[in-house]
Amino acid sequence: MLRELSPGRRGLIAVAALAAASHATALGGGYVWLDHAHLREGRALAAPSGWLGLFTRGFADTSFYRPLMALSLSIDAAVSKTPGFFHAVTLGWHALASVMTTVAARALGLSSRAALAAGLLFAAHPATSLVASAIAFRSEAMIAVFLLALVAAHQAHKPALAAAALFAGALTKETAWLLGPLFVLALSAGRHREGGSDGGAARHAGPIPQASSADAATHLRLLAAEGAAFAAATGLRLLYAPRFRAQHPALPLDESVGTRLAALGKSALALVVPLDQSICDAFRITRTASLSALLGAAVLGGVAVLASRRRGVAWLFALSLLPSLQLVPIMRWWSPHYLYVPLAFGAMLLTDAADRHGRRLWALVLVLGVPFTALSLREGRRYASDERLWVPEVSREPACREGQFFLGEVARDARDWEAAASRYERAAAPDADHLSYADELAALQNLGAVRFAQERWADARSAWTSALERSGDDREKRQITHNLAAVALRSGDPAEAARLLEPEAGRVDALPESLLIRARALHDLGREDEAVELVTRLQGMAQKRARAR
Repeated sequence: MLRELSPGRRGLIAVAALAAASHATALGGGYVWLDHAHLREGRALAAPSGWLGLFTRGFADTSFYRPLMALSLSIDAAVSKTPGFFHAVTLGWHALASVMTTVAARALGLSSRAALAAGLLFAAHPATSLVASAIAFRSEAMIAVFLLALVAAHQAHKPALAAAALFAGALTKETAWLLGPLFVLALSAGRHREGGSDGGAARHAGPIPQASSADAATHLRLLAAEGAAFAAATGLRLLYAPRFRAQHPALPLDESVGTRLAALGKSALALVVPLDQSICDAFRITRTASLSALLGAAVLGGVAVLASRRRGVAWLFALSLLPSLQLVPIMRWWSPHYLYVPLAFGAMLLTDAADRHGRRLWALVLVLGVPFTALSLREGRRYASDERLWVPEVSREPACREGQFFLGEVARDARDWEAAASRYERAAAPDADHLSYADELAALQNLGAVRFAQERWADARSAWTSALERSGDDREKRQITHNLAAVALRSGDPAEAARLLEPEAGRVDALPESLLIRARALHDLGREDEAVELVTRLQGMAQKRARAR
């Protein structure tokens, strides 16, 4: 398919090389942000013997179902667990997405020149920095590869390739599960309006031929294969995906609409004038009469007009913007990675328009590509550490709760307890004027741990009590209860410690550390027989674990 649709091997190599060169500074990055949970703690990883099991559970202890993303990271870990290797593979996926932008552009009817230019602009654009540089956001590059492959295979009438691309995308991230069938519908509708021709964006010199019965049968086989792939992916999701936990924010209609439009306006600016490359999701709640919301409304209207007039690429561009409108509940209200797939089609629209109107296409690529590359290289350096990544974000916007959380982690590692506590408190407290995601439960648990280290028992108890009230996981609640019992014991209240852990001691699968705390509490209360009984039980558990090893 690459040979059939590409502008030549050297062109594709140039696109991939520019993608790698523009973000090469990310190769010096470390583990940052979500990498700590996904990779250092191993939540997204499985040994080779457990790779099949990745398809039967949620991703990295979250409510997402992304088995192919987990498999990709697990394969990396089987080769090397160094940050540099993970970053290199992530950058490789961005390079492949850039190549597929060129391939899909040709399939959609752009000239070889315009298709190559689109791939080059996409490769270097600063809006791709987050996806190219942050390991945890590799899934966005993966779905771009699969969605663009779906477009190219659909246009070339390759049922097996189209089905494989749709299936792979749907198992990589929820966005592709939604966009895949929408892209198929848009391409099929465009084919119908074009009288059965393959080039959805092509310019026809003569009369459009009518589809033959053989063409119709071929198209039906294509749709059947794509439908079967979507049904299979949906079946796996229904069987194994965890319950989705995200919820829409409770906003009145005016602010709900206004904030969505303002987010769209910010996205447009990030694509057209990519000078501010903030990654924080903190977004000010906005009314519909605000300038930012009106800008978003103008952008929405412009996209609708463009899609109605141009179809083809414009339809795919419009559809790919849907996830950024928060029509379904998502954790982060705004993020640059929401623009990754739309940017591929936006680059096609730009280069096709320049090519159509006789503009100097390569001058455009040069004028935009050089500053794009410089900005992307600068952005890639930020992923060296959490401190370098997040300090500018929270300095610019203190409501960036996720940044506050990870800076709290940096301070805790440095044993700067008070600074860590201050960061966790900000992460745990919602801002009334902003929509900003943070793992509030984790922030409260870590805040409790910091206060415990400071021997501020009342503050530790308060943080962990709040965490217990928010937790919906049974094992997590047991661990938090254990922490509360430890606070009670250390603060001189063994009776409370024993009371808190009485239900845990009655379990067959009791946590050993909780049995030890309860045994100490019973000893302090003078209930020696019960304490000895728990110690004997702990010894038996240790012997059983030793025999199992």
